Amino acid sequence: MFNHKPYVIISHVVNAAVIEGFIPAAQRLGYPVVLLTDHAMAHNQVLDDNVCVIECEVFNPLSVLDALTEWGITPAALFSNSDHLQTATAIAATALGLPAKNWQICYAAKEKWRMRQRLQAHGLPSVWSSQLLPNEAPHANWPWPVVIKPGQGVASMDVRLLDDLASCQHYLASLSSRQTLLVEAFMQGPLFTLETLGDGNELVAVGGFDVELSPPPHFVEMAARWGGEHSVRWKQQALDQLRQFGVGFGVCHSEFIVTDKGPVLVEINYRSIGDGREFLLERLLPEGWFTPILCLHLGEPLPPVKPARGEALIHYLVAQQSGTLQLAPQLAAAPGLRYRPLKAQGERIELTHSNKDYLGVLYLEASDTAQLEQLTACTLAALKWEVA
Repeated sequence: MFNHKPYVIISHVVNAAVIEGFIPAAQRLGYPVVLLTDHAMAHNQVLDDNVCVIECEVFNPLSVLDALTEWGITPAALFSNSDHLQTATAIAATALGLPAKNWQICYAAKEKWRMRQRLQAHGLPSVWSSQLLPNEAPHANWPWPVVIKPGQGVASMDVRLLDDLASCQHYLASLSSRQTLLVEAFMQGPLFTLETLGDGNELVAVGGFDVELSPPPHFVEMAARWGGEHSVRWKQQALDQLRQFGVGFGVCHSEFIVTDKGPVLVEINYRSIGDGREFLLERLLPEGWFTPILCLHLGEPLPPVKPARGEALIHYLVAQQSGTLQLAPQLAAAPGLRYRPLKAQGERIELTHSNKDYLGVLYLEASDTAQLEQLTACTLAALKWEVA
């Protein structure tokens, strides 16, 4: 079917990083691309004919393997950037003898209760946590305030800080359906990320972002500063924790809170960073972002990690209410300024108090801190939009 072994990318819903980042990067490497997905029609609408789209049950590694067999495909690599598909992809790639992440670590990272259990078992920094099953009630003896989150959640969806038993009961009653939740002691302190790459032998820290969050009780990411104070200061300690946890191969995006005892893991996302920051890294890093990640899954060793070029800040434009976007954000062109719209004028917005509320992403880049701060201040002062 193919003149060369194809690069197989496994996807769930349509994702900008896959469509605009990883697929073009694989094609630039000279590989035909096969996309396995459970949303074939949606992907066919946004991809050209150079990408072969095959529908299968991507959450099931046996279905992935069967689809490849039925189509006569021998992959050069198997890769996914989906939060939900890391374990299935790792199992399928391992079965084919391809470079792969450790599927047990993928599972432990994705399932937040398992992550807390693994941290405790390895003597790594963590916090009090407990599972809350769908038929269980909250407990008065929890160490209030607590944070409640879905056990496999993403994008800060349904994450809430609750001060006491009464507020927790009210919040749980407001949920349309109950899934298994994770309850954690609230960690106070600044949030930073660590972005790592590994080839199975070596794990390196590329860098990280200092993240500004919305005020409690929600945890919406409002801005992210590349190479900020905390991501630089605590980089080595955070990297050591990830190594001890078992993160090794491929790309990984992790989040930490700086407590009075040092950095503590909030979550491990065993895939590339998202929310537009992957495109910033593609520009900032001399070797780019998407291509080095794909090359690891081809069995290539880690490339040298070179410092980023300049200073950078991402600022998210966040809807504060449900309604219709009557006036989309208006921005004058300026050097070092890029804008990526995520909602179109006239689009209906239903507030979720999560990263799904973003109207768009501002990318601000400059040669030094003073220029970056000046560009940021001028840009934010000129921003206008209206949700009504």
